[in-house]
Amino acid sequence: MRVSKLIITFLTWIIVSLGMIWAFRESTDIRRNRLLIGHRISLQQPNNQIFIIPSDLYNTLDSFNLFGDSVFIEEINIGLLEEILCKHPHIRDAEVFSTWEGLLKINLIQKSAIARMVSDKKMNYLDKNGDLFPLSIHASDKLPVLTGFEDSNSRLEALIFIENALKHEAFPNGVTSIHRDKNGNYTVSPEWHNHEILWGEPGFFDNKAHKANAVYAYLLQNNDIDKLSKLDLRFKGQVVYTLNN
Repeated sequence: MRVSKLIITFLTWIIVSLGMIWAFRESTDIRRNRLLIGHRISLQQPNNQIFIIPSDLYNTLDSFNLFGDSVFIEEINIGLLEEILCKHPHIRDAEVFSTWEGLLKINLIQKSAIARMVSDKKMNYLDKNGDLFPLSIHASDKLPVLTGFEDSNSRLEALIFIENALKHEAFPNGVTSIHRDKNGNYTVSPEWHNHEILWGEPGFFDNKAHKANAVYAYLLQNNDIDKLSKLDLRFKGQVVYTLNN
């Protein structure tokens, strides 16, 4: 008796599963056989970094006949469209799917930049992973400019420096530029005041930033901060600074 119940339960489960698979296929066929009523682009991007706008994608969408009349969903190669969008230099991820009503939804996530990288007289954006991607024709907020960072490890090192600077009181609003010489030494320009910092090797950030902050406080107290042109933090236990006449 118990064996019979198990067999019945198993067969019931098989029938229900097959029914669900059939229903899913049928619903998919129905959805794909619908007329396309339009498309909607959802673009996730930082407010201060508009690297791409919907009209930039119109040529790609037009190649899939998304602007045509009497187009059926099944005529659109959704997988290929999604793959092409993912390869766009300013798109990090893309998802394309159709709704029951016949609307094609295109959800995009734009890449974000941490800095601009200058190398071989070319400029690219640099993301949080140290990867480069092309500049956009659209305007964006000013980003730190990096020069002399020719490999991925040095670029990741620079990103850590930028992140630390944004968190430290010595660097309100971070830095505007970092140059790395052939020996790995940094020259840094802070955002808040026009002077250069001879930082040296990128390590010991907190110690060097604390020394810089102490000098800033001293110069502010003596009304000399506007004269500051150079700050040298390369030497252990001391700071050398230069004032304009």
